[in-house]
Amino acid sequence: MTVYLQRLKVAPNPEALTPGEARYVHDHFDAYAGEVIVNRQPIPWDAVETVEVARAARATGPAGWVVRHLVHGNERFHVGLYFGTQEAVLPNVTLNVARYIVQAVAYHAPSPVAYKGPDGFSPLKET
Repeated sequence: MTVYLQRLKVAPNPEALTPGEARYVHDHFDAYAGEVIVNRQPIPWDAVETVEVARAARATGPAGWVVRHLVHGNERFHVGLYFGTQEAVLPNVTLNVARYIVQAVAYHAPSPVAYKGPDGFSPLKET
């Protein structure tokens, strides 16, 4: 059984992002009706097959705690868009940024996009 992003009727709200998160999204991600741009790489919507979200690995122990809580700020995720034999990855993003990206794909993609990852980032449907 494959899980797909459910098409959203409302675009994600960029005002839900902190100023730093909004700056990151502005610099690394843009989705609109024509295509999605990840790290300045344009990807036509009809090529996007899958979005995957994975928790970013963190070292354990005191050093890992410092990196996780002071450097990166709690949970971090990697978001990957897969198209053909290629991928575009946004590494080490916050929960808010990961949720925004997944919801932007669910809103803009004209055809179903498969989803792999934790629940709660956007509504899903199974087929």
